[in-house]
Amino acid sequence: MNLHPSERAFLTQLAETRDSWESAAATALSSPSSSVEWSEATGAWSRLSGALQTPEDQQAFRAVVRELLSGQVHSFLVALGGGSSLAETTLITTQDEQGHVFKTFLHEFWPEVGGLTDG
Repeated sequence: MNLHPSERAFLTQLAETRDSWESAAATALSSPSSSVEWSEATGAWSRLSGALQTPEDQQAFRAVVRELLSGQVHSFLVALGGGSSLAETTLITTQDEQGHVFKTFLHEFWPEVGGLTDG
């Protein structure tokens, strides 16, 4: 099944946002004193920076952050599509400005579309 252009744009935007936060985490790890104005946990960034010194450690950190962010987006899409316990209380419908109602199973497209950007 194909995605509507609005659905693809939405998923691509989520992937780009995930990539942006992954990049922000990597930057914060490499130079926490100058790059974590957005964070409420500046001390934690300094501690992680000191603990993860090698390029391999930093790449592993980045991979874990990406996986966690991707998992959160997937969970959000499942909830949005009615596949979580939220559906016991309410269902949410998403539509674009032209009135196209989004598929209720966008989470099934997340791995595919979420991989379109590399960060």
